[in-house]
Amino acid sequence: MNPTAGRRDAIIDISVVGGVCVAYVLLESLHVPKRWSFLAMGIALVLYAVYLVRRHTDSWRALGFRTDTLRSGLVPTAVATAVGAAALVGVGLSEKRMSWGSEALLLLALYPVWALAQQFAFQGILHRRLMTLVRPTLLQVIATAAAFASVHFGNRTLFGLTFAAGLVWSVLYRRWPNLWLLAASHSILAALAYPLVLADAPLSRL
Repeated sequence: MNPTAGRRDAIIDISVVGGVCVAYVLLESLHVPKRWSFLAMGIALVLYAVYLVRRHTDSWRALGFRTDTLRSGLVPTAVATAVGAAALVGVGLSEKRMSWGSEALLLLALYPVWALAQQFAFQGILHRRLMTLVRPTLLQVIATAAAFASVHFGNRTLFGLTFAAGLVWSVLYRRWPNLWLLAASHSILAALAYPLVLADAPLSRL
């Protein structure tokens, strides 16, 4: 997977992702209902995706919106997701938080679009651009995971979970750059993490 953007474009794109992250954190700190913060950030990312394609440094396929890696990436992504899910269920059992009901099912149904937007921002843009600017692969992966976790810094447990997940998704993206698979994994793990580990109902803040 070779990013086609030059250093100047890479710096601009990373700055845009950073600005979107700062804006999201600011909206969260102001307790803006999530439906508005999700909508605002989602629209911004869609518009930027269109800009990237029109700029001719990326195609939709290059960004990760592709189907050719679905089959080859399905099993490794499913295995990684299953391991993460088992760990989350284990925590839920130990904490006696196994009430995975309608709230979690609704989260699983609604979350994929937001998960796809996040994976596009952190893997499709940030991770790809770090490949242009930073030489060590390990540093690229760690920086991507840290950036993803940083927008969840208000909760230490969530920060840790998202950093760990970000590491795994970054490794998967490098080998099988498919945002559809990562968004599915993200949605499943979020639907388990919020009720079982975080004891939280994020849809109540919509």
